[in-house]
Amino acid sequence: MKAVIDSDVLIDYLQGFGEAKTEMDRYDEPIYSVISWMEVMCGAGSDRERAAAESLFRSMKRVDVSMEVATGAVRERRALRLKLPDAIIFATASSEGCFLVTRNTRDFDTSDPRVRIPYRLS
Repeated sequence: MKAVIDSDVLIDYLQGFGEAKTEMDRYDEPIYSVISWMEVMCGAGSDRERAAAESLFRSMKRVDVSMEVATGAVRERRALRLKLPDAIIFATASSEGCFLVTRNTRDFDTSDPRVRIPYRLS
């Protein structure tokens, strides 16, 4: 099974949250958007954190912003009023024919079948 993993879940995984690891282990083809790479790497404050993030990203498939993704992002941003990074990540999932795994319940509709909210942090 494949899914696009949103930045928040990737960060949780890197911070050692068990729920994120359990979720990541569900997918034989985890995918990330280059936008998530930027978000994670901007937050990686030490050489150790950057190395851990790069190691995780090497184990996943990266999807860059193609015209297909860009066009989808414009459509999703207009339809759902998403911030542009969220729209790009969501469009990445659509372009890959899979769903988005995220904790972002503020911006994504939990009833949307294209979105999976696997856990919440309290």
